[in-house]
Amino acid sequence: NEESYIPDEDEHGNIIVGDVHDASTQSVIYLRICAFLVDAYLEGLLKRQKKNYNNSNSNARRVEIIDEAFEVAEMLHDVLFPLQNCGKEGVSTQSAIFAMCEHWWHGNFEDKELFVTQLIPLLLVKSLEDTAQKNDVKRLYSIREAIDLLDFECESITTLKNHLLRTVANPLFLQSTEGKKFITHLFQVDVSLVSELHKAVKVQLFEAKRSILNAYGEIYYNAWKQSTEKVDADDDNEEDGGNDETTTSIQASIEENALQDLMYYQIHAANPKMASSIRVVLDKFYINKKSHDVESMLHRCYGPLLWRALSATNARVRLQAASVLTDTFPLRDPDAGQEWTEVCVEKSVEALMSLMSDEIPSVRVAGSNATAKILSQFWVAIPAKDIRTLLNHIIAKHASDLTSSAVRATAVKTVTTLLEEDKTHAVLRSLLPSLGNLIHDKTEKVRLAVVEMLLFVKKIRGMKYYHIVDPNNLLCRLADEGRGRNNPTGPVAVGLSELLSNSFFPVGKNKTMSDIINRTLRLLTDNPDAAVVFYRNAGTQLGVNSISKLIAALMRCLCMLIVEDKKMNCEDINNLSIVIADDELDSAKVPPNTGLMATIAESISILWGSIEADLKHEQNESAADILMDVFSGNVLTEVYSHFESKTVDGMEDAKMAECSRACVAILNCAGKMKESEIEGLRAHVIEELAKAADLPPEKRMRMNFSPNMALLCEWGMTEDVAQCLASGIKTYFTSGNDGETDTGNTGKSKASKKRKQRGKKKASKDVLPQLDIEMSLGILGNILKGSYSASQSARESIIKSESAFDAISTALESARAAAEKIIKSQQVDESDVSITKIKHIGNAIECHGRILIHKEASRGEVPMRLSLEAKELLSWVTNNIIPSMVKSAATEEDNSLSKLDISAISGFGSPGTSMVSDDPPRRKINRRTARESDVSFLSSDQGNLSTLPEQSKHASSISAVSIASASSVLSTFAEWLSICGAESFLLIHFSKWCQVLGATDNIKTRESLLGSLFHVALTYLKDDRDSTLLKDLLLHLKDVDPSTKEKEIIVDSLSIISSLRDEQIVTQALATIIYVTRSAVVDKPVEDIDSEFLDQVGPGMKEVLLCILQNRRSSLLFAKCLLNEPKVSSIRELLVNEIKANSHMSDSLAGIVRQLTGESVVTDEEAEPEEEEQDEARETSMHHNPPEAEVINAA
Repeated sequence: NEESYIPDEDEHGNIIVGDVHDASTQSVIYLRICAFLVDAYLEGLLKRQKKNYNNSNSNARRVEIIDEAFEVAEMLHDVLFPLQNCGKEGVSTQSAIFAMCEHWWHGNFEDKELFVTQLIPLLLVKSLEDTAQKNDVKRLYSIREAIDLLDFECESITTLKNHLLRTVANPLFLQSTEGKKFITHLFQVDVSLVSELHKAVKVQLFEAKRSILNAYGEIYYNAWKQSTEKVDADDDNEEDGGNDETTTSIQASIEENALQDLMYYQIHAANPKMASSIRVVLDKFYINKKSHDVESMLHRCYGPLLWRALSATNARVRLQAASVLTDTFPLRDPDAGQEWTEVCVEKSVEALMSLMSDEIPSVRVAGSNATAKILSQFWVAIPAKDIRTLLNHIIAKHASDLTSSAVRATAVKTVTTLLEEDKTHAVLRSLLPSLGNLIHDKTEKVRLAVVEMLLFVKKIRGMKYYHIVDPNNLLCRLADEGRGRNNPTGPVAVGLSELLSNSFFPVGKNKTMSDIINRTLRLLTDNPDAAVVFYRNAGTQLGVNSISKLIAALMRCLCMLIVEDKKMNCEDINNLSIVIADDELDSAKVPPNTGLMATIAESISILWGSIEADLKHEQNESAADILMDVFSGNVLTEVYSHFESKTVDGMEDAKMAECSRACVAILNCAGKMKESEIEGLRAHVIEELAKAADLPPEKRMRMNFSPNMALLCEWGMTEDVAQCLASGIKTYFTSGNDGETDTGNTGKSKASKKRKQRGKKKASKDVLPQLDIEMSLGILGNILKGSYSASQSARESIIKSESAFDAISTALESARAAAEKIIKSQQVDESDVSITKIKHIGNAIECHGRILIHKEASRGEVPMRLSLEAKELLSWVTNNIIPSMVKSAATEEDNSLSKLDISAISGFGSPGTSMVSDDPPRRKINRRTARESDVSFLSSDQGNLSTLPEQSKHASSISAVSIASASSVLSTFAEWLSICGAESFLLIHFSKWCQVLGATDNIKTRESLLGSLFHVALTYLKDDRDSTLLKDLLLHLKDVDPSTKEKEIIVDSLSIISSLRDEQIVTQALATIIYVTRSAVVDKPVEDIDSEFLDQVGPGMKEVLLCILQNRRSSLLFAKCLLNEPKVSSIRELLVNEIKANSHMSDSLAGIVRQLTGESVVTDEEAEPEEEEQDEARETSMHHNPPEAEVINAA
């Protein structure tokens, strides 16, 4: 009995484990021995039975089991559940009994069904445990037929059924072959179990991984296939009295309750992810749709659903039905005959035409994709007239669809898909040139689709890509990819470079280096911009050795052109003649041209940069030797000296820019080599820096010395460069100089002093000269910008060197001290302040903020946090500069500030340069490196300083210094927002800065800060999708009476908001404007309520609202935002009236106004029928988003 083997428990219910001599333990061990004996007995019987069969004795008697063995086995089976609570010995005994029961079942002994009633639940529970192994699933699968014996109509089986349903969500079952087969078998057990298993599976689909979805697909397919095979087998045996009622009902239940339910939800699912998951599950059926049984099933299940869904009102349903049409085409009854098939094909073609003519772009895209897949697979089965109709619609209409770039891109991809089938080439060959103009489409994904098509055409024999797009257009497109906001190393540029690689770098046994050089020179001469982009991407197309040879050849070409240029000027050519002593260059002579030479130098630098990392590997040592043979010695020094000497007085700006490009490229190449490998360049660079101090300011401003310093940093002189720059900055701000620069310099003593200084510099060529403030800040600013790779490397080396960083940071801090000194001295007396010095203060403070941000970024910490130095800089502006600005602006009524052109010292004065560019917002995870703002002292037009009126060059005003300091800090921390997002510390300071707008009536002060504040607010809005800063700004701006320039800034800022591609960001900004408008009206005095509504919101908000209402897109989105306002809101009604009065009333806007008011509204198109309709159609459709699909209830 149980008392003999169940161990005792303590007062807490824990099992008291005894030793081996304990009575209960001995009982459990005895049971295990009994299980072993019965198992051995069964094994002996099986061997005896097998021996009888091997002797071919067909009349051999079946071995019978003695009654005593049966009774012992039955008793052991009955104690399986109690043994769960018997500790380790109980578990071991239970395993032995498991083996005995399984042996009894697999041996097919008498009364085997009596030994699985407890075995099935226990094995099932064991396989569902967290510690289960695949072997547990295999054991359960081996006795799967025993589950057929269970009565699923009995209420007592509920617990076991729940455990069986858990298997469909268990990863161990779904990842093992036996587990999937076991679940497949469950679908054949009972009709009632089919729908419950399906419900358990459907719950898992939304979040399931693709591997799990594939497992479900395999289970459904095998379950349906097995049920079909059983039905067929029962049909064959029906004449023998077989009964197929159960198997038929199981097959019907699988099709109706499981498969058709999945098909319904694939079409009608509200979430696209759910529809995609179901498609993966059903993919096994789509792959095998050529099977007669599968095709019949798809027709039975999809027939009542698909054709109705293709014409449904909901766009999401039509879109998902298009995918189903592709997978099931042709949806037909295979037993209906050929005529029925033709009817189905015709019906499908009509559906495709309807999809491609849909008013929703995403549905048209789905229709085009469906057409591509169907035509590529069933080209022969579809009538020729239908093929022509479909292709003409895609190429004639979709490829020129003005309302959606996705439709145009898909049209090109559709043709590419069709080109994969050889039988389509004859038809498509004449149609492809119609797509050539899309190479210049304004949307990158359309251009990329065309490039991918051309690359595919290039692989097809008998077709030429240049018959579709001529080479001139390809080169123009390649050049345009390097301009503006296009990416010169993006996928379009890379694809075009690959397309043209054989044209400008041919490979083969018959191609010599002379051929390559000739083609290279022709490309550089005909289209230098395209050449630069081509060589920038050459590393993705050519090998390291090939690029090294090309670099060497280009360098020889450059030297040859320089020699020809020197010959024309009767200059010495001995130093370069050895480089061009190559017979391969005899046929490559072209007239010397400065622009061509500069482009060659740039191409060399770009090509070398593309393989710089690869050259460090041992396997590319030979490629590095090729470069050293050409570039070592004094070659680079001579080439650099040639271009540097051409930057003389009186040279045209264009020529000087070309020489500067060449100098930068040569110095970049020099930075990739060791200093010892280049003779004389270091001394020459330092000497040129020393000579720069004697140049007139006008010429010095046209020259860029940052590459010189960047090269010295590459050669290990980072600390020397930092000390040189820091010395020039600190000396200026601490020497008491008023900032004036003496441009006369006519005194003999001063001239002789400079000659002595030059003599000293020549005597010590390794010591960097003393630079003035203009050069120091200019060089440092360009390095911090990171305009090219060498300056980025120099920036990193300065930041990594603690001594270099500390020297520059300390020197830049002196600008703050100089600003505070000016403010304090102004409070004591009215001494004049040089506007040049104010400009330098602004530049230095901005550089200080930027270098602090780069320092923080170099730490690699995520998330980045403002350093203590950066927080101190912010606090200094808030606590010192802003109060002095407000105070000085309040006391200055008609002084020199009103006559001072603030835009000359700040990039923020002009609205055209004060706004952020409309770049796509970057995600925070990618925010690791500071980017250069479009608005800063470093990028402002310094040339305006020389054109200031004489009387405004000295202004006795604290405001000028305060504006310069505040604008610099605002520009810097706008960058921080775009990199890392806002911190609470920064938001608090921004709110205090906005208070200046309402605290002063000085127009110049407001004008100088308004652009900066909008810049910060829009940066935060675009990159963080947060309108908090915009709300603070508008709340302080609402009561400000804007000047003409302030109105321009407001208009430009709101135009940027209206033009953002992300509609959610625009909607968020418009909701903020509505909020500020409501607060402005609520705060108005009672006596102002009867005035016009736009006058109630304040002059600042009036200008904001007018800008929004007069823009077509923003007015439409503004009206949509009002739909979220309470219907009883008076603000909603008033704003709707303003929309009617000030907005262009398009059809879309009129419809929303009707929803807001319930009135009929006359549109501008109805009032003026001759107005252009195409612009309105383009605008409304480009910003139209189809509503989210909802699951349509079955009729």
